[in-house]
Amino acid sequence: MISSIRSLINSKFGAIFALLFVGMIAIAFALGDVSNSGSFGGLSGGNVARVGDRDITLGELNDALDNRLKSERQNNPTLNMASFVDGGGLDTTLEQLINRYALTVFGQEYGVAVSKRLIDSEIRKIPGAMGLDGKFSAEAFGRFAQQIGVSEKAIRDDIAQNLFAQQILPASASGPAAPDGFVLPYASLLLEQRSGQIAAVPASAFLPQKPPSETVLAKFYSDNSVKFTIPEKRSISYAIFGKDIIAQRAKPTEADIAAYYKANAAKFAAAQARNISQVIVPTEAAAKSVVAQVAAGKSIVAVANELGLAVTTAINVSKSTLTSTTSQAVADAAFAAAQGTVAKPARSNLGWAVVRVDSINNVAAKSLAAARAEIAEELLKTRSEEMLTEMTGEIEDAFANGATISDVAKQNSLAVSTSPKLLATGQDISNPSYKPIPEMQAILPAAFQMETNGEAQLIELVPGEKFAMIAVADFDEAAPPALNQVRSIVLQQWAQSEGAKGARKAADALRKAVDAGQPLEAALAAAKINGAQVERLSGTRADISREGQQVPPPLSLMFAMKKGTAKTIQAGYNRGWFVVYLTDIVKGDASGQSDMLKARKQELSGILQQEYVAQMVLSAAKDVGVEKNEDGIAEVRTRLTNRDGN
Repeated sequence: MISSIRSLINSKFGAIFALLFVGMIAIAFALGDVSNSGSFGGLSGGNVARVGDRDITLGELNDALDNRLKSERQNNPTLNMASFVDGGGLDTTLEQLINRYALTVFGQEYGVAVSKRLIDSEIRKIPGAMGLDGKFSAEAFGRFAQQIGVSEKAIRDDIAQNLFAQQILPASASGPAAPDGFVLPYASLLLEQRSGQIAAVPASAFLPQKPPSETVLAKFYSDNSVKFTIPEKRSISYAIFGKDIIAQRAKPTEADIAAYYKANAAKFAAAQARNISQVIVPTEAAAKSVVAQVAAGKSIVAVANELGLAVTTAINVSKSTLTSTTSQAVADAAFAAAQGTVAKPARSNLGWAVVRVDSINNVAAKSLAAARAEIAEELLKTRSEEMLTEMTGEIEDAFANGATISDVAKQNSLAVSTSPKLLATGQDISNPSYKPIPEMQAILPAAFQMETNGEAQLIELVPGEKFAMIAVADFDEAAPPALNQVRSIVLQQWAQSEGAKGARKAADALRKAVDAGQPLEAALAAAKINGAQVERLSGTRADISREGQQVPPPLSLMFAMKKGTAKTIQAGYNRGWFVVYLTDIVKGDASGQSDMLKARKQELSGILQQEYVAQMVLSAAKDVGVEKNEDGIAEVRTRLTNRDGN
C-alpha cells in the first residue's frame, strides 16, 4: 500500500504532497496498475493519451518520467533512463498519469467537489509557501514553484487530482471483510507441503571447443550490450570546509569579553547554593507534624517512610532554580534556614514542602580576569555558529544566482579539487588502485542526484561542523565500451551462453524421458552429463511466500506443477538448467490454528480492499474513456532507450 501512495502522488513535487496525503494509505493501491486503453483517434502529435476530454501531453509524461527516475536513483544511483524504461518505468508512469486523470474527470462528472478554497488550504501546508512570519505568502509560493521548476497551475492541478482521489477511493475500499469460507482453504493451502527431485544440468558441461568468428562475437556483443554497459561516471569538483575556516574571524576582542562580563554580571557574582532534602505533604498540619518529629530526633527519611512518602534531594541548587521548580515561598524558607536545620513549612505547587538544609555551598565572585577564558570560549563558540550559518546561507544564495563553485571558493579562500571520473560506488575503473577521500562517501550520493548541467550545491558532511561545495565537472553517460576493451570477458560470456543452450537441450531431453516413465536418476545416469547431479527438495507454500526470504526457483516451480510431472527452469546467469520432478503433495489443514486463521482473514480482507479500489479506478477509466497514442508512446520509448547509449 505504501508503494501505491507513492504512485498516487508521484508528480514533480510528490515528496511534498506525501506529507499532506499520508492519510490515503488505505485507498491508493490501484492507481499505478489499472487503466483502459482503446484505439487511437483524433489525438494531436504532442499528446500521448486522452482521458475523457483531457489530454496528457508529451511534456507532462517527460516531466513525470524524469521525476520518477530521480526518485528511483535515490536507491540506485547508477540507474539511467534507458534501463528505467526497459524495466517498465515508462508504462508504469503513464498508467499512473492516466489513472490520476481518470479519477479527476470521473469525479467532476459525478459531482465530487474540489474547490479553489480547498486547494488553497492544501497549498498553505507546503513549507516552501510560508513567509518569514510562518504564514502563507504568495511571493514565497511563487518562488517555491520557480525553484522546483513547475508552474503554480501545475501545482494546483496536482493537488486537485489528489483531492479527487482522496474523496472517491475511501468509499471503494470500505467493502466487507473476507468471508470465513475463503479463509480456511487459503490458510490450509499455505500449509501444503511438496517434495521433489531436482537435477542440475550445468552449462560448464557443454562449453564450445572452438572460439567464435568475429562476426558471431560482434553480434553476441551487440545483442547483449546492456550486460557490459559501464554505469554513468562523474567527475566531481569539490571544496571542503569546516568551522575552522571562520575561527579567526570569530575570535572575540578584549572589548567583546569585557562587554559580555558586564552584561552577565549576575552570572559571575558571588552566589550561594544549597544541598537540600524535601518531602511534600498535602496539608500544613501534616507539614508541621513532620517538622516536629524531625526536631524530636527522627530523620526526615524515617518520617516520610512512615507516611508512605518519598524524600527527594537536590545538589547545589540555587535560589532561582528552587523557585522555578517549587515556589517563591519554599525557596525563601529554604534559603533562610541554617545548615543542618529544617526550614519553615511553605506551600509549593504540589502541596506543603518540608525542606532540610543538608549543606550550604558558597561560591565566590569571579573577576573579569578569572572569567576571561570561559567568556572567550563561549563567545567564540556562539559567533562561530552564527558566522557559519551566515556563510552557508550566502553560499547557497550565490549558487542559486548562478555563481560557480570556483567563484564562491575564491571568495572564501578555499581550494577546489576535482576527482577523476568515478562510478557512484567511488571506483575509478581506469585506475583500480585509486582510493577516494573519506568525504566522498557523502559527496558521491549527492553528486549523482544532481543535474549534470545544474548549479553547484552545498552539502553537509558532518551536521553543523563540516561542509562541501560540489559540482559535476564532467561525466560519461552509461554506455558499453568498445569490444576490444572487453574482448576476454565477452568471449567468456559467449561460451557460457552457448553452454547454457546445450544444457537446455539436455534438460529438455531429461524431462521428456521422465514424462515417458523413466526415473529422473536413471535418465540422468544414462545421459552421462559431466557435473550433473540429483538432489531432493521440499517445502511449504508458506516458505515461498515469506517476505525477505530467498526462495530457490525450483521450489517455487514445484507449487505450479502436477504430481508426477517434470518441468525445466533456467538456473540464471547462463549457469545451466534444472529439471524439476514433483514426487509428493501433502495437503495442509489450518482448521485448529486460530491465530493463523485470524492473520489470514486480515490479509485477505486487505487484498479485497485493494481489489475494490482497483475496480473503482478501472470503472472510472472505462466510464470517462481512455485513448492512447500508441505510435507516440513507441516513439518516446525508442528515444529514451537509445538516449543513454549514443
